[in-house]
Amino acid sequence: MRILQILPSLDDGGVERGTVDSNRLYVAAGHESWVISAGGKRVAEIERDGGHHVTLDVKSKNPLTALPRAFALRKAIRQIRPDVIHFRSRVPGWLTLMANRAKDLRIPLVSTMHGLNHPCFYSSVMVRADRVICVSTAGLAFVNTHYPWVAAEKIQVIPRGVDLDTFSPDGLDHAWMDEFMREHRLQGKFIASAIGRVSALKGIDTLVRATALLKDKLPEFVAVVVGGPQKNQERVMEDLHTLAETLGVTDRVRFVGSQRKIPEIAALSQVVCSCNTKKPESFGRTVAEALAMNTPVVAAKHGGVLDIIRDGTDGFFFEPGNAEALAEALLQVKSTTFGDLRAHIADHFTAECLAKATLKLYEDVLKA
Repeated sequence: MRILQILPSLDDGGVERGTVDSNRLYVAAGHESWVISAGGKRVAEIERDGGHHVTLDVKSKNPLTALPRAFALRKAIRQIRPDVIHFRSRVPGWLTLMANRAKDLRIPLVSTMHGLNHPCFYSSVMVRADRVICVSTAGLAFVNTHYPWVAAEKIQVIPRGVDLDTFSPDGLDHAWMDEFMREHRLQGKFIASAIGRVSALKGIDTLVRATALLKDKLPEFVAVVVGGPQKNQERVMEDLHTLAETLGVTDRVRFVGSQRKIPEIAALSQVVCSCNTKKPESFGRTVAEALAMNTPVVAAKHGGVLDIIRDGTDGFFFEPGNAEALAEALLQVKSTTFGDLRAHIADHFTAECLAKATLKLYEDVLKA
């Protein structure tokens, strides 16, 4: 089978990591894997793992250039001649729909709803494929609520998967971890990490407020914010620094920027936090990755994380935006002994499970 995945770019992010993992596993299963994106630092991984990459501008939201970019995409699709096209974001989705209208193409389309985007005509492209993958039961409920005209047989829940070779407690760079701990003054601290690009939706302000509430109850507590600001969200990062200063916790909240050694950061943390407020995680990849490293999690009680976390077993839930409840959950982690958290991920949420289920879906759509 010749498979084409299309996404905006190949830099940092869960969608990008999922595409890289899928590419590797498709090639390992004997398929021909192609990826189209606007480029990025992870292109080398696609090619190293035996896939092919074509650089096209499938990222820009400029409607004035959409038509020529769709024609360029059509030309690339004609050259690749894939059996199935899998698009993973809205702009690539619309460009793919336009490109695929040519009579000599009409290639089966699969989409993955990686985010619970505001329901509107623009977002509806994600349910206009021949098959629609939701990454959680929360995603399925979202589609059923906001796009009830989509036939049930077109939709399938396939959870995201963790690469257990990358997220393995046995493969850690301990020298890097020691240096990271020294650089950010983390020795002897109770470390709660929030991992991912910083935006207004991530609820990091709730973690900062919880940190202030824990000053006396858990004096060794430190919050580590891992990730730079999302594009056009630089003001959010500035506001978080201001909030930490106002609450008197600048020495307890460490903003460490974007990092590549995510398994190591999860492993050196006592807990990983997922604090989304108004918009929940559609899945919660960083939550699953933390559990794969045997690190418990606390998470806002909504969205895709409800499929991953067993409350009281893998960590604890708290009400979204409630700093007092988050502080209490963090204290519970401190006083709880957890078992083998990795086994739960190995049984249900691996990259291999994701690839196998997606390949089966490709086969089904081709038969149809």
